[in-house]
Amino acid sequence: MAKNRGELMYIPLLIEDFIDEVSHFLNDYNALIEFVEDNFKRLDDPLLNDPEVRSKLQDFYNYIIDMRKLPEKRIMKRMKYIPGMIKRFKLAHLVYKVEKIGNLKPLDTPIKYIKGVGPKRSQKLKKLGIETLEDLLQFFPRDYEDRRKLIPLSLLKEEDKVVTKGKLTSIEKTKRGNLTIISAVLSDGIYQLLLKWFNQDYMENILKTFLRKEVYVFGTVKRGFYGALEIQNPEIEILKDNVREIFPIYSLTEGLNQNVLRGLIKDNLHHVYNYEDVLPDDLKSKRELLDIYEAYTGMHFPKSLFHRKKSRFRLAYEEILYLQLAFLYSRKKTEQIGGISKRFTGRFSQQLISELPFTLTNAQKRVYEEIKDDLKSEKPMNRLLQGDVGSGKTIVSELTLLDNYEAGFQAAVMAPTSILAIQHYKKMYNDLAKFGIKIALLIGATSTSEKSRIKNALKSGDLDIVIGTHALIQEDVYFRNLGLVIIDEQHRFGVEQRKELISKGKVVDTLVMTATPIPRTLSLAIYGDLDVSIIDEMPQGRKPVKTFLVHQSRIEEVYKFVRSEIENGGQAYIVYPLVDDSDKLTVKAATTMYESLSNNYFKDIPIGLIHGKLSDSEKDDIMYKFSKGELKILVSTTVIEVGIDVPNATVIVIENAERFGLAQLHQLRGRVGRGSKQSYCYLTVGDVSRETWERLEFFASTNDGFKISEYDLKLRGPGEFLGVKQHGLPEFKIADIVNDAEIMAIAREDAKHIIENAQDYEYLLNKVKEIYKEKLKLLEIG
Repeated sequence: MAKNRGELMYIPLLIEDFIDEVSHFLNDYNALIEFVEDNFKRLDDPLLNDPEVRSKLQDFYNYIIDMRKLPEKRIMKRMKYIPGMIKRFKLAHLVYKVEKIGNLKPLDTPIKYIKGVGPKRSQKLKKLGIETLEDLLQFFPRDYEDRRKLIPLSLLKEEDKVVTKGKLTSIEKTKRGNLTIISAVLSDGIYQLLLKWFNQDYMENILKTFLRKEVYVFGTVKRGFYGALEIQNPEIEILKDNVREIFPIYSLTEGLNQNVLRGLIKDNLHHVYNYEDVLPDDLKSKRELLDIYEAYTGMHFPKSLFHRKKSRFRLAYEEILYLQLAFLYSRKKTEQIGGISKRFTGRFSQQLISELPFTLTNAQKRVYEEIKDDLKSEKPMNRLLQGDVGSGKTIVSELTLLDNYEAGFQAAVMAPTSILAIQHYKKMYNDLAKFGIKIALLIGATSTSEKSRIKNALKSGDLDIVIGTHALIQEDVYFRNLGLVIIDEQHRFGVEQRKELISKGKVVDTLVMTATPIPRTLSLAIYGDLDVSIIDEMPQGRKPVKTFLVHQSRIEEVYKFVRSEIENGGQAYIVYPLVDDSDKLTVKAATTMYESLSNNYFKDIPIGLIHGKLSDSEKDDIMYKFSKGELKILVSTTVIEVGIDVPNATVIVIENAERFGLAQLHQLRGRVGRGSKQSYCYLTVGDVSRETWERLEFFASTNDGFKISEYDLKLRGPGEFLGVKQHGLPEFKIADIVNDAEIMAIAREDAKHIIENAQDYEYLLNKVKEIYKEKLKLLEIG
């Protein structure tokens, strides 16, 4: 409900809210003068206890009101100065830093030796991960309560969380069975508010000491049983200045409350002077950054919301800047080692393009040109190729392999699973062997004798391309002249694994591919200065997959549709979250449902079963039969998630879809829609929560992998989004990879400037080397 102007006049206004509002009127001086005149008297802020603040605000008021007497030219001149006045006032009076007092203890001091702790309390703090003084200083609040705005009793509204004040006029204790209620009346002389505490007998004696005294009360306003407003279990304090503050809210453990934790941090916050403010003055000035001591103070005990915002920005920026500097420094070191400018005419790749039964999309052409430029450059290629499922990354990788071969180098292609490696091998063999290229497949299931033959051929140079899984990174795999590494679905591999493969050549060009679109901020945080290419266009003739979300009770209708698609010449996948039945989970399993579907719904249709427990040869045999059309339905787990390409498959049913992440569902849906026919995806669910249903409805509404990944990332956070812990995600205390896109872009720009002018920032770069140490070697891999 909108507040009328008369009511607004009585609602207190904080100084920072007042001057922020002033900023909205800088294009209309008449409106500005009117706003200041109408609202200056509303100012009610604990900062007004400072005579200097009162004086500055009065000067500011006069500066604006006096414009009424001035000619327009003078008014416009004054208006230009107001933004600078506001900025200076905020930095001078809305920000502070804790004083440097006494002797400073080393940051690695065990927590039990810190003021206010001791052995018993240290054990409780350790449950929160606080083991040293530095851990305590970096134990930042999870939230804040702003208790500065004092709302009169006359303006209290139901459900508002408020600070109000009045005189405690009466106290009463009543019992209702096992329930004890302590009640008190708060009055301002005209209006009253009922305060209630439940089963807190000790409050009676505390309240007696407050009787007939003015107090502050903090809590959420409720409507009582008889219709009157009341606050249940409020916090209550005698009138004093430090009650109206922004209070930090920390994560707690048993035996520690907010007041204890706040007290410990307040008593030890001066030790932040152990930190060195490493950021150079020119950078702080350019980005208007607080110094590190103001920032730590503002993270724990902000003087204003402006202080808190600026503090968080400073510390998040610093974390991200260090990471970006580490990436760019490593990249520069790699480039200094130098690469090999590969010489090729492109005759093989152009021949392959001319023989394709389709035309490359503009996106594929653009990305391929970027890769060719990399291969010809004297700097080693480090490129991330992103493309939605079915966008045609494989043909781009084949063209790259041809150019690398023509230039006289060997190549390795690493895939996360045997089934995908086998598929890559078959496709690449069919497309590339006619150029005289010798290709081999090296996976766990490869026979001992064949492994030995392949390794000897790689070492002697008699083999041009090897395609495989983790088997490629074994110690006894050597190359004579490795010049290109292509890593498919690279998010399935750790940095160490990529490093091991790339290190098998002297100077290697690297192309890493993913069909899991990764939002820009996340790719910057994980892949640093990898050059990013995106295939953002689907091949012509592809129809978007139609996706439907249905309740499990309608599963027979779905099966009927599957049968009709098969009768019309299509094929189908039916996917389950588990291989075998589980005692703990009430979800369907592939093996059980395979038996059921084979004997009931589809007993006259050839069905295959594939899952991770089968051997590589068994999986390969089933996929071969399905791709050839001998099997019409493939019952599966997520083993088919990545890369499986059967253009004739037109429908996929994903049962218990709530058990899958959105990125995983998007990969599974990508198994259909790979031909010219219309394809369909059915998500079946049982009784799920509203949030789960909405998540799956969003997925069904779009085929855009980037929209899905953005949504999924915000929903699950970067760790879960990527699925495993091996991706080298930075461990930020403050920065948020998902929401700090603006800071990420700014820090990256500054990091580039610093690297380009390294001689002027030597001290800062040394700090980055100290922080990242051995990680820098891994970062060189990307």
